[in-house]
Amino acid sequence: MTTTLPLGPGPVVIPLDDWTKDSISAIYDAKTQSEFSSAFDAFIHEEANITVNGKRLSRAEYKALFQGERLLEQFATVSFLGSVEVPANKDEPVAAGSVGIFYKVIVDEKIKVLGADRSTTVLSSLNVV
Repeated sequence: MTTTLPLGPGPVVIPLDDWTKDSISAIYDAKTQSEFSSAFDAFIHEEANITVNGKRLSRAEYKALFQGERLLEQFATVSFLGSVEVPANKDEPVAAGSVGIFYKVIVDEKIKVLGADRSTTVLSSLNVV
């Protein structure tokens, strides 16, 4: 006798906008260097074209920039202030496309200055294609 197990509809593909937000959050939520590297590697393609403030950066330089923002991090709060998603194919909107996203990160730092908590605010816009 053969038992047939019903299978679900398959994997759920989340919208690119949500994937981008989840990926950015994972980078800032990482507690260890290994978690950070995994989150960064899952988000930024090996051959990504990266421009920051008009200057081309290598992937390694961009990774170092993120690491610098997190260097003294104790806790980070990521807020997404706006986004625009444009599907590459209107008939399959979640398959591929572009996202422009604007976010703010408040990084509460491990060190204190004259006994007071210290934080840094990062404002960033990012285009993902």
